[in-house]
Amino acid sequence: MRSRRRLPLGLLLVLALPAVPATAVSQPAPSTAQTKAAARALADKAWEHFNAGRYEEALAAFREADAQVHAPPFLLFAARSCERLGRLLEARSLYQRVVDEPLAASAPQEFQQAQAEARVELTALASRIPTLEIAVAGVAPGAVEVTLDGERVVQTGPVERDPGEHTVTATVRGQRPVTKTIRLSEGGKERVTLDLAPPPAPAVATPATSRDAREDAGMDVRGAALVGGGIATGAGVVAGVVFTLVANAKASDAKRQWRVVDAIEGEAVDCRYPAGFNQTQECGELSSLVDDQYLFSNLALWSFVGAGASAIGTLGYVWLAAAPSEPEHQVRLAPLVLPGGGGLVAGGAF
Repeated sequence: MRSRRRLPLGLLLVLALPAVPATAVSQPAPSTAQTKAAARALADKAWEHFNAGRYEEALAAFREADAQVHAPPFLLFAARSCERLGRLLEARSLYQRVVDEPLAASAPQEFQQAQAEARVELTALASRIPTLEIAVAGVAPGAVEVTLDGERVVQTGPVERDPGEHTVTATVRGQRPVTKTIRLSEGGKERVTLDLAPPPAPAVATPATSRDAREDAGMDVRGAALVGGGIATGAGVVAGVVFTLVANAKASDAKRQWRVVDAIEGEAVDCRYPAGFNQTQECGELSSLVDDQYLFSNLALWSFVGAGASAIGTLGYVWLAAAPSEPEHQVRLAPLVLPGGGGLVAGGAF
């Protein structure tokens, strides 16, 4: 809080002083009353932004005030604004400018105080700047171009960057660029490796490899046929069982309906020639149930037939499509007749 009250007052006193010698503030010409008034207004505005946490606006205002009337306190607070924005490298550059500026013994006390504070803060800032080391594998260093955030870098050691995300890209002629994104934190020391080894050449299939591939393909086809045939066979069996159960149920219903028809008016009923409305209705119900029984019986029969055909077809295909086995060793015998005698000659694959 003490520095917050002291800074505006100190700056206003400096801006109210007569022209300071150039050796004290490194300014080529004396400031006029107009430029001092403009610098004073900018300094007040910059100080207001800084205290409100609007560091981007404060940085712009401090820089503009320093352009009107150069004063080390302006650069000091510009560096502090950059530091709070995470722009540590820019803050270090501004602190260094304040530290390196030659001040005469007659320079205002505010200038000397700003230089002393900049020296302390510059030392504390050094350990907060993160570094990134970039390594490339699989290619000679001279054959690759490395960029960091679009800026070309030389792989001679760690590179300083502000905290945050950064993109590293390595490019070799004739290959696709390799890119990685890495996040740097304050004080961190990171290392990223980009592998640029060329992809392996495609292997040339040897006869044995081709034969193995064909055998594997044949096994896949046979396996798919076996699975598909098994599913079809199982579906046929399930459908046959279901249709058989439905047919049996329809047969039971038909028997019950026949007893109902047979009991009509206590006399025999010929459903081919029903007499009266009651016989016609009951005989029609009986006929419908009998038709359903035959229908589901036929469906059950053909489901079982289909399941059997699917099973036989699947097994036959798998057997016929099986990979040929190694040729058996065969021995052939042939008679041999010579002038002085005879015998047998054996030949073949052993």
